[in-house]
Amino acid sequence: MNIQKLHTEAIEYADIAFIKKFQGNFDEAQGYFLKAFELEKEAALTAYKKNIGEPSVSVLLKSAASLALNCSEVVQAEKMICLALSGEPPTEIAEELRNLLEDVHFQRHLSLQGIALESTELQLVVAGPGVGYGVVKSDLVFQKISTFEDIALRTAERKLGKPFRTSGRIENAIKAHFQPYISVPRAASMAFTIRLGLQDQFEIEGFSPTTEIINDIVENIGLVNRADFKALKEKIPDETYFMNFIGLSRDLAPDGKDVNLVGLSVIRNGHQKNIQFTRTREEITSLPISTTTKEAITSLDDDFVTITGRLFAANQDENNIRLKSEDNINYSVNVPTGLGDIVKKYWSEQVKIKGTQTQKNAVLLHEIDPA
Repeated sequence: MNIQKLHTEAIEYADIAFIKKFQGNFDEAQGYFLKAFELEKEAALTAYKKNIGEPSVSVLLKSAASLALNCSEVVQAEKMICLALSGEPPTEIAEELRNLLEDVHFQRHLSLQGIALESTELQLVVAGPGVGYGVVKSDLVFQKISTFEDIALRTAERKLGKPFRTSGRIENAIKAHFQPYISVPRAASMAFTIRLGLQDQFEIEGFSPTTEIINDIVENIGLVNRADFKALKEKIPDETYFMNFIGLSRDLAPDGKDVNLVGLSVIRNGHQKNIQFTRTREEITSLPISTTTKEAITSLDDDFVTITGRLFAANQDENNIRLKSEDNINYSVNVPTGLGDIVKKYWSEQVKIKGTQTQKNAVLLHEIDPA
């Protein structure tokens, strides 16, 4: 069979596979993806052996690698990519191959590796240059786990129809049912199994099982990663909860230095569903502010500012914090309702804030990051 015919058949099978996957027929889709990969692999290796030239060889190998990933043949995908890069692919295609290799590494990190997940559980993965085999800087992991706990409990409160809690402790009943419990970490990529609550089933009047909360978290983080804030707003219409979720997502996001992947994996309908959270906190746009607030600050002809300094005081009743800048100027920073969960993590630390200057030495907070 010639190369063109093999490639054409592979594409036909791949088209069917994507249709089946879209329809939710995952087992059928997997079979078609595997058939498409086998045909494309044969076409690519034939082109490689016959040395038909670039860019044809690298394009076919890249296509075979992509199909391999779709049918979970991670090792085969890696082989196809490495074979393509060992030749002389055009610069643009070589970059696409390296990006695809990143996907291979992410797939390996996200693999459950024999771990069985219940519907009330998910796998949280932290991976990147700062994560060694079984060793990681403690603050990298503890901060991500703490942030995920905030996301889980805030999501539970929102799904229960509770008004946004600006102060006080979370209700005992909610915490008992939705408190995250963490497994012993697994090496290489620091993978944890997180379970919401200790009970397998629970009954709360007017509320669905814990599975709904996990699904909501995974789907919404996927929207943040794709920067689809319009769809996220439709799912979280309450402005305060909306701002809170984006702010917490920024804290969960990779920093692009020590961590380049925060992965979430769940099992649904017998299949593993992965969210590769690769958008860095710097790439996530400034936190939205309400229309009312926008009108108020626009009327003052404000300027957007970035200030680095140390948090040294707070007034929770007035949603206000104090920041001493590097040049020893004290700023009063107004914290919009919903961002308190994020701000409190940086108490007494050096931070970089971005916001709108409403008057001299007064700022409306948009974002806060470690300095």
